[in-house]
Order: sequence, then structure tokens, then C-alpha cells
Amino acid sequence: MTSRWGARLLAGLLAVGVLSGCALLVPEDERQAHYEAFLEERAELRDWSVRGRAALRADGEAVSLSLRWQQRGESYTINLSGPFGAGAVRIEGQPGQVTLRDGAGQSATAQSPEDLLAAQTGHRLPVTALRDWIVGRPAAGLGVDELSLDRAGRPDRLEQAGWEVDFQGWTEVDGMDLPSRVDLHSGSTQMRVALSGWSRGDG
Repeated sequence: MTSRWGARLLAGLLAVGVLSGCALLVPEDERQAHYEAFLEERAELRDWSVRGRAALRADGEAVSLSLRWQQRGESYTINLSGPFGAGAVRIEGQPGQVTLRDGAGQSATAQSPEDLLAAQTGHRLPVTALRDWIVGRPAAGLGVDELSLDRAGRPDRLEQAGWEVDFQGWTEVDGMDLPSRVDLHSGSTQMRVALSGWSRGDG
């Protein structure tokens, strides 16, 4: 190999490293240490709220929703609405009981948000796990089948309970990195959640 071709090969390899985010250039033990600090920081995060939009594709159907999620310890309130506020529903939950109320005053109750949404929409979505994924950490109580970290030690991609979770962006909120977009995929079901307006604490 001539020196000219050697230089081109080296330049190509460096370009690939840059384009892939340089995660591999950060030592594994360093990224792992950042990840452990990342999880410790999130362990204290019990109260938060966020707005966003969710796009769901499942069984040939496509639905786009606006959402506002307010988490207070183990209790949560999720407001969902379609374009221009159509089909607004409010989901209020705590361990063992979830209630959905629509704009017409109708309500339904189930033991879990997954059961409730399956009964109301026909789609079984990982709402309980999403509470953790939405703040950037693996879902509690579920095994982690795969986890990759970015150069800052944040989750880049993880797999749990048959769902692939890709963290596509982050935003800093009061010194803490929180996701600005999360993509989920399981079989023929895909969901993209764009997040904004993060608030930490009970404010």
C-alpha cells in the first residue's frame, strides 16, 4: 500500500469515527462511570411534568396526539388530545388503579394503563415503562436486554420487554439532561415522542 492510499484510508477511518459521534473514542470505563452518575441523579427525580407530541403507527393506523404528562411520585396525570384538541382524554393513575375520562364525561377504570388503553383503543402500549424511558432511564422491574451509551454516558439505545428505545435528542433542564425525543419500536408498532417544556419538581 502506498503512503498516499494509507493516508486516505486513515482519513476515511477518522471521518467514520467523527460521524458516529465519537462514542467509541471515549473509554468504556469512563462512559460507564458517567452512566452510573446519570442513574443516581435520576433516582431523586420523582416529580416532573412535560409537554409533547406523540406519533403512533400500529396495524396500518397512524395517530398523532398532543400530550401533557404530570408525574407526582407514583401518581400521574396524562392529558391527551388530537389535532385542535379533538378527542381529549385525561388519564389519572396510581399503582393498582387507572381511570380515563373523555370530554363527554364518560369514564373507564382498569388496574393498569396498559389494560385500560388496550380496552379503549385496541393498542397495548408500554405506558408504565414509558414513565421511566421518558426521563432517560431503563424501566424499573424489567430486565435490560441491550444497552448502548453515547459519549456522555447517557443511554443511546436500550431494549426492554420486546421494545427498542432510541434516544434521539437531549435537552438540559436545571443542570439535568432529559430526553427531547424518544423513538420506540416493537414488532409493527412504532411510536415517536417529541418532548418539550420540561419542569422538575412539583411546580
